[in-house]
Amino acid sequence: MKMPVSSRRHRRILLLSIGILLALALYCVAAMSGYGLPCLFQRVTGLLCPGCGNSRAALALLKLDFAAAVSYNPLFPLEFFYLLWVYVHCCKAYLQGKPFSYKPPFPAVDIALLAAIILWWIIRNLI
Repeated sequence: MKMPVSSRRHRRILLLSIGILLALALYCVAAMSGYGLPCLFQRVTGLLCPGCGNSRAALALLKLDFAAAVSYNPLFPLEFFYLLWVYVHCCKAYLQGKPFSYKPPFPAVDIALLAAIILWWIIRNLI
């Protein structure tokens, strides 16, 4: 007996979410044990990328140390919630029978975030 399309889509979203959470958990365990991934951009160019410090910020959040998280990368909370927003919108579209893709409901917000990230990238390498 075939499963209804909506049930298959729900199951796929659930499996994808579990996979993402497992990958994040494995990465956090590796990072806490000292085996985190190095920033390849920094190794090649000697410059900090806009995401440098995000791994340390995520680990600080796991310890509920919000001040440390922001000190590692001030844009981390914004980046984190934006990625969560995009994931939720992709899942919502997929569950409505559309492709798993993101169409920004407020393009100005996406443009402003991108501008903030680029500006932060420039400033952090000048300081």
